[in-house]
Amino acid sequence: MSTPTPSRSGADRCPGLLTPFVSADGAMVRLRVPGGRVDAASLLEISSLASRFGNPDITVTSRGSLQLRGLPDPLPRELITAIDDLGLVPSGPHDKARNIVGDPHAGLDDLVTALDEELLADPGLAELPGRFLLAVASPDGPVLAEPWDVAVIAPPLPEPTLPEVRRRSLEGTAQVVADGRAVTVSRARAAATALDVARRFLAARTDTRTWNLRDLPDEDRGDLLPGGSPFDVVAGDPPEPGPAGDDLVALVPLGLLTPAMVEGLREVAGSRESSQGSSHLDQRIVVTPWRSVVVPGAAGRAEELAAAGFATAADSPWTVLTACAGAPSCGRTTTRTRDLAREAAPFVDVAGPAVHVIGCERSCGHPARAHATALNPTNAADVVAAQHEKA
Repeated sequence: MSTPTPSRSGADRCPGLLTPFVSADGAMVRLRVPGGRVDAASLLEISSLASRFGNPDITVTSRGSLQLRGLPDPLPRELITAIDDLGLVPSGPHDKARNIVGDPHAGLDDLVTALDEELLADPGLAELPGRFLLAVASPDGPVLAEPWDVAVIAPPLPEPTLPEVRRRSLEGTAQVVADGRAVTVSRARAAATALDVARRFLAARTDTRTWNLRDLPDEDRGDLLPGGSPFDVVAGDPPEPGPAGDDLVALVPLGLLTPAMVEGLREVAGSRESSQGSSHLDQRIVVTPWRSVVVPGAAGRAEELAAAGFATAADSPWTVLTACAGAPSCGRTTTRTRDLAREAAPFVDVAGPAVHVIGCERSCGHPARAHATALNPTNAADVVAAQHEKA
């Protein structure tokens, strides 16, 4: 992917609100979806905006967030207003402080919300680098395998949201983990404790190339989490496509959420809301860091979402096959990486190692797990060969 550069004309048109970036195929905006939590109605509106103003496919990122690409530069005022109305860009100063990843369990929503609200309430935290990553996870949660800087780990709340149940649950504890050490705090204090680590990181940071805690010198990392004890992080596996209890995990091939996919989600969410006597598409959907979505109560709707373009079975080739944006979206390469990945999909070994198709050595969008890389392949056979070499 080409290195995006701030669009001065776009920024001038929307000072303090939304800063677009420009790549080979036009302007791009990153939407802020903390912990991947988004409702079906908002997702439908995002898809409508993408189709009206740019590339109709929404890009699902490896941080569980969303991007709109191929937009005009400068951004149309109507688009800026619509994104702001959806609450997807909190403020100009905090435009880059979007990186909160979370396990998809509904019982962690309270911690995601608290972390997000306290992050946005502190203007100083707007100085966090765009690569700085906060995580909210259950013990042994799969999101712990991601390259986070500070994590809040706690048992999920019970599903009921009655005030007395939530009040009692908040009296429990959580662990805040950073740089291999952890402290145990009350659940209510977890977000503040995690953000104190972020503030200490900013105080110790001496240059703009220091992106993450691990970039600090050893002598500057010892005081990031006062009172911390050594902690071994154990991460579970990401949820496989298919039913997960009453819910459905639906993988988004190549991380491109098409209008047909969003329409499929609308139909599933709409029918479920209708059966519960509601006329609003307020169903919570979680966008995961593994380029999938978790749809509550949709375990029996796998065939419908598969017909819309999702991968809803564990034996899908898209469980092992990914690609960077490639040409024509990226000016660094002429390799049409996504097209080659689609051509290779029927031939890759689903039981083999993951393989990531890339157009240059930057390896943008690569999965966090071990994987093979197919650099500038010329055909599908090159992609398959790269996977076999890794096996």
